[in-house]
Amino acid sequence: MFKSYYQHYHSLSPQEVYEGLLSYGMFSDNLPSFLQSADFFAWCKEQKDSTFQKKETTPVYYESIRNVNIPRLITIPNPIAYRNLCLNLKNNWDDILLHFQTYTDNQDWKVSRIHIRKTKENKKILVLGKYDTLRVINRQIDKEQLFDMGFSDYREDDDPLLKFKIKSRFQAHADISNCFGSIYTHSLTWAVAGKANAKVNRSGFWFNELDTLLMNTNNGETHGILIGAHAYNLVSEIILVVIDHQLVKKGYKFIRHIDDYVCLTKNYEKAENFLADLSNELRKFGLILNGKKVSIEDLPATKNSSWIVDISNHPVSLISYLNYNVMVNYLDFLLSLLKKNDDDATILNYGIKVITGKRASTNAVEYLIDTVHHLVMIYPYLVGLLENQLFERYEINISTIKNISENLLHYGTERNSYELVAYSIYFSLKYDFEFDINSTLLEKTGSLDDCLTLLLAYLYDKKKYGIRSKAVKQHKVVAEHLYSNNEDDYWLYYYEVLPANDLKDYWSKMKKDKVSFLKQVFNS
Repeated sequence: MFKSYYQHYHSLSPQEVYEGLLSYGMFSDNLPSFLQSADFFAWCKEQKDSTFQKKETTPVYYESIRNVNIPRLITIPNPIAYRNLCLNLKNNWDDILLHFQTYTDNQDWKVSRIHIRKTKENKKILVLGKYDTLRVINRQIDKEQLFDMGFSDYREDDDPLLKFKIKSRFQAHADISNCFGSIYTHSLTWAVAGKANAKVNRSGFWFNELDTLLMNTNNGETHGILIGAHAYNLVSEIILVVIDHQLVKKGYKFIRHIDDYVCLTKNYEKAENFLADLSNELRKFGLILNGKKVSIEDLPATKNSSWIVDISNHPVSLISYLNYNVMVNYLDFLLSLLKKNDDDATILNYGIKVITGKRASTNAVEYLIDTVHHLVMIYPYLVGLLENQLFERYEINISTIKNISENLLHYGTERNSYELVAYSIYFSLKYDFEFDINSTLLEKTGSLDDCLTLLLAYLYDKKKYGIRSKAVKQHKVVAEHLYSNNEDDYWLYYYEVLPANDLKDYWSKMKKDKVSFLKQVFNS
């Protein structure tokens, strides 16, 4: 049965929202999977309110390479500041629900396609996914997820674009330029209370506090909200549904994937009007369109991008067993598509997921592994494929994983590619092997000045040399320096490295209570 946007939100209790955001949504899915916040969530429930200081904090920054080889800053917020933000969303969930209901009640279809939804038997907040077919192929949902913002369920979701196309001749595309980074935190209050009313009532309302708490997670900045932790996706929707509401009132038939819009129109002029009206509505909240991604195309058009259609129509989709020749030809086909589409590595990511899991000959698997090994050096975006899609699915031997990881480590260190280095160390910890290097990892990677790389290097050096080793003492010297100099964008590193007696305030209290942000298997 079709469920509206509001019904998905309404199915979640305030406590479920709080737990989903804080216990399972503090760390982005784009990070190596060695972090958790369930311990911190449990600790928060036992503390007095005075523990949770409301002040400006600095997040950890992590460079994740996008599909077009451009880095995107993923952040890990200060835990206390993030807890305060999540608690505000919990305590004011009824008001937020009313806001969503008010600004989506004029929709006969769901405009926002990637939205919070409750998944069965799970507790984590969201899984982002844009292309419908990706939700069918090799779909993996974390057993602890609570909400799923990307997974489509035909029993609950409509498919409005197909109906919109029946009487349409043109299709307009647009997206918001640097959406999260451009959101003005004060505009959140404008979305909830109206701009004039919000300017008069600058204090005493939940949305004013939410504005302040957002700034507290981001160095006190009013421009930009963080990317990574799941609460920020929810906050962005508070603004974007207001823009949707105004466009629906004008009669436009469109959908939105987070910050990406598709509108169907009867004529070219109407498509131009949509783009102009969208630009005007965005401007009211300090947002602008990405000029490089604005287009109007004639219909008919395929539902998916042309390269998705090409991959879906490839004969390999009908084959259950892949031999060496089939594998070679298919990977060559993907590379040819890549070159025809401006080196968009999403094509490789998608195309490889289509075949992983299929039975394959030993030679075919070896060729696949060697090819991806080569490609990940050129397109670091693909490093996220290695663990689940290749190492685990094909039960790759440890010596091969070690070889790949050592190449990632050396190449990443030479090129200052934090992501490749972080994953290489993560693999060494998970699969229990040591690198063939004549130094500690702190000496090898310390010059990269990256919090997650330092933390992983510490875990590696501690495991290899022991907790009382000179290597670990060197890490403590670095951590003490960062802590004493208020380098809060390294909080995750110095918190995990330093003992409680070397920390102050809530850091010390958390450490004494044995709170860790590491998964148990990495915390031995």
